[in-house]
Amino acid sequence: MRLMTVLLDGVVGQRAVALDAAGEMRDLSAAGHHSVADLVAAGPDAWAEVAAAVAAGAGPGGLPSLGPVEAAAAVLPPVPVPPRNMFCVGTNYRAHIAELARPAGEGDEPAAPVVFTKPFTCLTGHELVVPLHPQATDFVDYEAEFVVVVGTGGVDVEPGEALGHVFGYMLGNDVTARDLQKPAGKPSQWFKGKSLDGFAPTGPVLVTADEVGDPAGLTAQLTVNGEVRQRLVAADMIHDVPAILAHLSRGMRLLPGDLVFTGTAAGVGAGLTPPRPLRDGDVVEIVSAQLGTLRNTFAARA
Repeated sequence: MRLMTVLLDGVVGQRAVALDAAGEMRDLSAAGHHSVADLVAAGPDAWAEVAAAVAAGAGPGGLPSLGPVEAAAAVLPPVPVPPRNMFCVGTNYRAHIAELARPAGEGDEPAAPVVFTKPFTCLTGHELVVPLHPQATDFVDYEAEFVVVVGTGGVDVEPGEALGHVFGYMLGNDVTARDLQKPAGKPSQWFKGKSLDGFAPTGPVLVTADEVGDPAGLTAQLTVNGEVRQRLVAADMIHDVPAILAHLSRGMRLLPGDLVFTGTAAGVGAGLTPPRPLRDGDVVEIVSAQLGTLRNTFAARA
């Protein structure tokens, strides 16, 4: 299934929808699920029932259509409010570690996933404007990532079982204020540098794990104003999705709806010569054959 959260003209509130084969939005509330998070939390039997209803289209047992996806007034993050802070993995691609020329001891390949978090107030959707926050930072950067959405919770999950806990995958942009993350002469502030409002575009669709198959096959490309900057290949991760989920779950229960950003590849603005922060009006687009296109304009005033 391909799931979205949208706003519709003349309709109050967010609507959770599934896209059918023709690109029509099918209303999940007709099946008793008023958000994508509701569906995720309902468990595998509910997922199968909704998938069957979406496949039925307008036929018996199907879900009512809300029109083509182009009719949406706004596309929101597929999971607008996860159950807690989003988990993020840093330094998970070798070339990205190298391009940022980290100090001695920080440039080594990490033996375990390096984890930080972002609050859900960072989340924003496809085609929505991301503020550059010039009052807070002078260097906003992009980071294309694959985002895992946890389906079934669990603690102390083994790597061989981890993919069975995944609901699906989507695109994400771990937007970063580099000067806040690594202030000159001061201790690193990853949380603050990663957590300004709007600094986590995701979507536009959440694709269920059965459609994606092995996440190592995921690929994406990021462009800024049409210029290719990043090529993301999940198979190049230092720590793959099963390893990340197993690490996170050690002594800490995974929750249905948890969002996990899995790290970025080389090509970020801070790694270019000279460094190139995002500027007012820049358009950042992440394109994946499996997960669609996530596009955002960055602006000094949102």
